[in-house]
Amino acid sequence: MGEALPNEELSKPLRVRSLGTKVSESEYAACEKVAAGCGLTVSEWCRQVVLAATGLGVPGQEAEVILSEVLALRMIVMNLMYRQATGAPLNEEQMRQLVEQADADKLRKAGERLQALGRRPG
Repeated sequence: MGEALPNEELSKPLRVRSLGTKVSESEYAACEKVAAGCGLTVSEWCRQVVLAATGLGVPGQEAEVILSEVLALRMIVMNLMYRQATGAPLNEEQMRQLVEQADADKLRKAGERLQALGRRPG
């Protein structure tokens, strides 16, 4: 007898249907490059892009909020590290401004990144 599948594997719907299309060599190379950049196979990347276009598999609002917070934190940390490396002091007012700037841009930046990945409607 075969090994039992974990419960989560049993609850996933089977993928029994297939979609196909023809592309040129250069189009395939471009798809391959983007897929590799996402850490995916061409097939899985295409699947995600197609499902995102239908509204399926699109990250919810929670994903956008999490990404926005990560991007804001990244901006703050990079600015702090740069100031430390250059020996530039940071007073309380400058720190407040840095946080306000990061907060002001975070949702826009997250939206742009998700849209660029085809995971958010334009």
